[in-house]
Amino acid sequence: MIEPGQARNRARRYALLSTAVAMASGLALLPLGLVLGPTWFWCFFGWALMAVIGVIGGARLAGEHGRPGSGFLVVLVTCILLRLLGVGVGAIAAALQNGKALWSYLAGAAVGFVTLQVFEAAWFYMTDRVPARLNPMEAGREGVKSGVTG
Repeated sequence: MIEPGQARNRARRYALLSTAVAMASGLALLPLGLVLGPTWFWCFFGWALMAVIGVIGGARLAGEHGRPGSGFLVVLVTCILLRLLGVGVGAIAAALQNGKALWSYLAGAAVGFVTLQVFEAAWFYMTDRVPARLNPMEAGREGVKSGVTG
């Protein structure tokens, strides 16, 4: 079990690192935006929506991870539902604009979603599997038992 202060620090570290990952994926979209032309807005909108949900939701997950209770599961399900709702509503809005806008939106949403999901999976894998003293994602947690001896 982790203390509330440790959970806050973990959530802050996650938010900082996942924001950097999201921004890097956004920069990777710039060349795609040049190719898409006038539908670049939809690409950016899809990416931004998934990035915001991923960063905020992932930080909440990181804060709840390892704490007793059902908070982790509640946050996980909420993030999944928000992502589904965001993709659905955005896709409808983009499709009403035109077919090209829909594909631009879906491309941006995919980039925002996939990059943060890969980061989130790596974060939780490293948090669970690697001792705190060796884990660059959990620097400063030496006093916390990681469940791994070594």
